[in-house]
Amino acid sequence: MLIISKIFHKIFPLFDHLYIFQVLEYKSWDFLKWFSNNLLKRNLQKKHKLEWTPKAKLLAVESTALIILDSAVTSYLLIGNLGLTLLLLLIKFLYFPLFLVVSQILISPLEFYQKQKILTQTKNKLSRLPNLKVVALTGSFGKTSTKDILFTLLFKKYYVVKTPKSFNTPLGIAQTILEQVKKNTDIFICEIGAYRQGEIKEIASLIKPQTGIITAIAPQHLEKFGSLENIAKAKFELVESLPENGLAILNGEYKILKDLSLHPSVRTIFYGREKDPFYATSINSNNSGSTSFTIHTPEGKAEIKIPLIGEHHAQNFLAATAAALNLGLTLSEIKDRAKLLLPTPHRMEIKKMGNITLIDNSYNTNPKSAESSLKLLDSFNAKKIIITPGFVQLGKETAGTNRQLGNDIACIGDEVIIVGEYNKKYLLEGIKQVLKEPESTTHFVGSTKEGLSLAYQMAKEMTERIARYDTEIAILLENDLPDQYS
Repeated sequence: MLIISKIFHKIFPLFDHLYIFQVLEYKSWDFLKWFSNNLLKRNLQKKHKLEWTPKAKLLAVESTALIILDSAVTSYLLIGNLGLTLLLLLIKFLYFPLFLVVSQILISPLEFYQKQKILTQTKNKLSRLPNLKVVALTGSFGKTSTKDILFTLLFKKYYVVKTPKSFNTPLGIAQTILEQVKKNTDIFICEIGAYRQGEIKEIASLIKPQTGIITAIAPQHLEKFGSLENIAKAKFELVESLPENGLAILNGEYKILKDLSLHPSVRTIFYGREKDPFYATSINSNNSGSTSFTIHTPEGKAEIKIPLIGEHHAQNFLAATAAALNLGLTLSEIKDRAKLLLPTPHRMEIKKMGNITLIDNSYNTNPKSAESSLKLLDSFNAKKIIITPGFVQLGKETAGTNRQLGNDIACIGDEVIIVGEYNKKYLLEGIKQVLKEPESTTHFVGSTKEGLSLAYQMAKEMTERIARYDTEIAILLENDLPDQYS
């Protein structure tokens, strides 16, 4: 029976389809586009498991019931033969995603009612907490790391709640507020994500932040927004939603943010460049596990050393410092608490295994972070292996950005492992700009898991070939494709 079940799910990957629907946040149009491009895709490489939430269970049962009912009715109208019914069942299970979308449409009125109920409860709760200070962060990248840094700076002095992991949608944020924010909560730090214009405005109207931070404007999700200008306008909805006495903290490296802030309705602080009120100098990141820099603020300057690797962390720290000073910390307190920082998992996270050092940068999916991780890898006196699927969701900039990445990794890596087919062509074109015959050092795998397995095998062979077990091997895992691209 178990073997039959495995064969059935190999032919009809129902749970995989439901999983992708869940990953895409049950957005029917995005799911249908994925299905049309992956009609025959099997053996999906998944980084997570399907979460059997009440909604997932309802969709699974409802879709299966629709398939059975549709097959039975069609068979009855045609012949009324049981064999035909079974044949129709098998055919229709191949198109399970279509029935999932129909099921989603059928439950949408109930879902809308429940969503409004949760949002109303959240608004009512926040209205009873007039002293709660809300800090909201958005940006193309850097927002999660900045959120974690700010939380660490504040939590010893205040009772602070932050949104966990990637709970950056209206319902995820509402659920965090209902479950974790208490009467004695001083500060709520909220990370906000967006795929369309208007989404940040919707969340801001719910949580009513007094402080807003925009960490970066880059072509992440360019294929959804259409242009960098649209991305900037969507992120800037956060600033436009702040009250008159609010504070906007913006990364001064992005001219587009400067342009949008020409007529600000709130107090605005820029950080990042030497002419901005907050900036860093003497930035030094080393592979021993720390980054040091001098931070310059309106309150003075301080020598900062954080147990995080990557020069880009200095920028994140600047944004968090600007917010922390505004919330009542002193520069001295910020300097002391900088030592307590912990790396955000899978973002320049270093793991040591014997003579192998793994730099896990799989959740940093942007060129800026890749620049930092490659610079870090280059600092190792070791044999270097790079695993990457390239960058996605960059729209018209996908080809050029991935060619440049291919060029960069070819200059640094001794061995390069390309994951998947999505950016293979562009990465190879970039590699060939550096290496005339890349075949001997460039390898191809179907998943990140296979890439890591190959890298560890290469490391073992390198060690044995050199016959020195103190030979250092450094492996960089740069980006990991979202499951819908794998």
